Amino acid sequence: GGNPAGVVVDARGLSARERQRVAAAVGAPETAFVEREPDGAFAVAFYTPTKQVPDCGHATVATFAVLSARGELRGSSAVKRTIIGDRAIAVEDGRVFMDQPRPAVLPLHRPDRLVTALAIPPDAILGTPVVADHGVRFVLIETTTVALAGAMPRLSDLEAISAEVDAIGFYVFARTRGVYDATIRMFAPRYGIPEEPATGMAAGLLAGTLALDRDHAAFTFLQGALSPIPSPSEIVARVEPGRVVVGGAAATLHTLDL
Repeated sequence: GGNPAGVVVDARGLSARERQRVAAAVGAPETAFVEREPDGAFAVAFYTPTKQVPDCGHATVATFAVLSARGELRGSSAVKRTIIGDRAIAVEDGRVFMDQPRPAVLPLHRPDRLVTALAIPPDAILGTPVVADHGVRFVLIETTTVALAGAMPRLSDLEAISAEVDAIGFYVFARTRGVYDATIRMFAPRYGIPEEPATGMAAGLLAGTLALDRDHAAFTFLQGALSPIPSPSEIVARVEPGRVVVGGAAATLHTLDL
């Protein structure tokens, strides 16, 4: 299981156009481009195959797992610097954890459109879909496990809705019992991602939204297990006053020296 990500460990001198070309060639949902800053922070830029995104959770896990394995971290913590600000990073027991702000949440106007866009029964949308934002914006939609497994999204419809609300994609989840609190699929055709099996930014939004009225909560999510080509990913999230901490593990598949 898991979600592939590219990591360019020294991206100094690469222009935005060159980075986009590399991301398209890598073909992963996101590729991270890293530069070490004079103050010790790591500036990281994230690109899908078609455009830049403000931040990316699974590629953050990949990036700092690689940097930790290379001995480039000072201890078990670091600072990730993105176009939306600095975020604290911690490496704990082989997992990488990232700080995210607690989200702002607004209801999605005309949620009836999602029935057609996701090809799910009208009564399978539970509660009110919301637009959640912590610097990265997703639409969160609760449904049933059966509907989630059977969803056959019309990507053009989802792309149009996401453009209207300026969201990266749609995080569609079903609550479960047992080890995992929810099972999830994610669609982001607006950014060239039909579906991906791990989305750390959206997982933080979901955790923060499920715990809007609580100071503390803990969740474990399973994403990608119900996709047509299953690729299960485990994402953990802790909700704390003023922040959500999201994490997971990564393994290096290929290394290229260029």
